Amino acid sequence: MGTSKAARIALLCGALGACGRSLRHEARRDEGPNRPDSGAAAGNVGEEGGKGAGGAPSAGFDAGGAPAVEGEAGVGGALDHSDRSSVVLDGTPLYSRIPRLTAAQWEHAVTDILRFAGPPDWSQSFAPPPPAGTDFENNEKRLFIDSTNLFDFETGAEAAAALATGSAAALAALYDGDDVAGFVRTLGRRAFRRPLTEDEEAAYGAIFARGEELYGEGFAQGAGLVIRALLESPHFLYRTELGPAGAALNGYEVASKLSFLLLDTTPSDALLDAAAAGELDSDQGLESAAREMLAAPAAIGVLRDFHRQLLALDRYATLDKSGVTDFDPGVLPELDAATTAFFDHVFQTNLGLHEILTSKEAYVGPGLASLYGVAAPASGLELRELDASRSGYFMQVPFLMAWADGARSAPSQRGLRLQRMLCGPRPGDDPTTTTPPEQVGQTTREYVAALTAGCGGTCHASIDPLGFALESFDGLGRARAEDNGRPVKTAGSYPFAEGVKQFNDGNDLVRIMANSVQVHTCYSKNVAAFALGRDMAAGDRPLLEKLGQISLSNSLKELVVALVREPAFRSRPTEAP
Repeated sequence: MGTSKAARIALLCGALGACGRSLRHEARRDEGPNRPDSGAAAGNVGEEGGKGAGGAPSAGFDAGGAPAVEGEAGVGGALDHSDRSSVVLDGTPLYSRIPRLTAAQWEHAVTDILRFAGPPDWSQSFAPPPPAGTDFENNEKRLFIDSTNLFDFETGAEAAAALATGSAAALAALYDGDDVAGFVRTLGRRAFRRPLTEDEEAAYGAIFARGEELYGEGFAQGAGLVIRALLESPHFLYRTELGPAGAALNGYEVASKLSFLLLDTTPSDALLDAAAAGELDSDQGLESAAREMLAAPAAIGVLRDFHRQLLALDRYATLDKSGVTDFDPGVLPELDAATTAFFDHVFQTNLGLHEILTSKEAYVGPGLASLYGVAAPASGLELRELDASRSGYFMQVPFLMAWADGARSAPSQRGLRLQRMLCGPRPGDDPTTTTPPEQVGQTTREYVAALTAGCGGTCHASIDPLGFALESFDGLGRARAEDNGRPVKTAGSYPFAEGVKQFNDGNDLVRIMANSVQVHTCYSKNVAAFALGRDMAAGDRPLLEKLGQISLSNSLKELVVALVREPAFRSRPTEAP
């Protein structure tokens, strides 16, 4: 398939960081057969059952491939399940009182404030935020401003002002009038998401006059300078939640926070009117506003972006299967389209995590149809019921194809994605002493078990059992009964918070996950981190466990509504005890 063994090991272990030693040992193995840690020391891994170094069973499984019971010795001795018993909350939030708008929020807000027909895409050229080890792009740790960002926002404000005042029609769409005070008051409320103070009205009125002095008389000249000043103000670039810790947000602050969460843009004039009237101060008023926003088309895109970041859906854009027999590159655009349609369907039809994990339906296009073994639709995508071998997103072709090594499966990579739905401790660091050679007739599961046995197996014990459950699908996402001419083995066990659970295959596994409090609490942790724009810490556990119970039997929409009613959303940030 044109893929070196070193590259395959990198795919198996690269995402874990710690397992990089496996790759280094493989590189040394290629130096010659006489190196001290040659593959001959790896033991017999060719026997059925996935034995590890020295013939020991691979972690989590007995010699026959059946799931090991809790406490049973695998490679390196008995597995310790105690540290994977619940959702890990080890974040270090800043509890910022002045969260900055993201680039996308900036662009959407400018579009709505200035009444543009559509986003001008200026933010695409903005410098990306520096990596900060966070799960979501709107995390407070990624939204500081440096000199590069400052220049981006300055030039963006100038371009926006030029476009908004570039024609009589554009200016009329922005403000239907020619009185300076009314213009400043109207535009200022939209930009600052609250009424301007008297001093601010006077200051921006003076800026309007200065614009006419600098650029010549005319409403457009003064309006242009006011627009630039408003869009470069901290009152626009930041949402402020200043005041006593734990105190309730005022109506304007709630309107701003809610609108940027659910619509990714600034509050509408109508929502600001509702805030002024006190309609967002009550539980009923807040819930009503949230439900109205969740029914808007923009909310679909926001929740789509949440899943994009959570599940690394950007991977489809760079997927390369060149050299793989029977692969048709024409299917690549369908991977993203089908996945987007699936998550949009879950949200729009009021479904939730349970259906994400267990749905028997998937979107199928002409290219995907052959991989699923179903008749192709006449055109476009169609929602189809799949056969009994598949349940939920993690057994749909796009996911399986994305997390694979060419035409081969990649159990560790698939398992790592599933493990993220559990929020357990990240795989640890184990020394690798040997890298076994591939043996003729060896299955992928056996090779992975042998590879990880060399480091004691514990760095993979939290991911590989999950990935092995999906071994009934190859690297193109096609169902299979054999791997390399031998029956696939998908049975395993995993230490959930509710106890060690055994499963026969992927269907069993996702059914267990769909009914696991741990999994729903983990999902709620991610929803809350996205909504609040910060890490989740130990003090958030009561909130997340409450939301997890809601997620168990409710839709994603209901989970979001429940969150916005909570003090954590409606109050000024306070560092949890």
